[in-house]
Amino acid sequence: MAQHRSNRGKIIDFQTLMAQQGDEPAVGNMSINARGDVIGKGGKVIQKAEDRARQHYNANPKADTVEKSSLKGPMPDEAESVESKMAPTVKTAKAQATEEKKAAPKPPPIEEPDEFDAPEGMEPLGYKEVEMPNGDIEMVPYYSEEDK
Repeated sequence: MAQHRSNRGKIIDFQTLMAQQGDEPAVGNMSINARGDVIGKGGKVIQKAEDRARQHYNANPKADTVEKSSLKGPMPDEAESVESKMAPTVKTAKAQATEEKKAAPKPPPIEEPDEFDAPEGMEPLGYKEVEMPNGDIEMVPYYSEEDK
């Protein structure tokens, strides 16, 4: 159980507080109590919160499935496939290592575009992420530890 403290240091037990106050009407204009049950006149429970949730998920079967996707689409090095949307399979470390050995050869490294102002004859020490004004993230090389 997580303890919560007020700004004066007093310990507050929210689980007990919620259990005690569950029948009280919630603040607002939704006509529900603190548990989420729909209430009528006099605080009488018309429909329980669990029934409302069950009714919603029965009416919307796809509402309980969550699919992760990027707004920008797949990454350049990420292949779009049906397998990527399926649940991951659990593999032992040994099986995964043998599968990685059998995997296709790695693609050649991406060549650096001419637009970088790289000092002649120097190799970058690494790359850092830079957020562009439009929200994109670019990998920019750095050539000294001060630029890191």
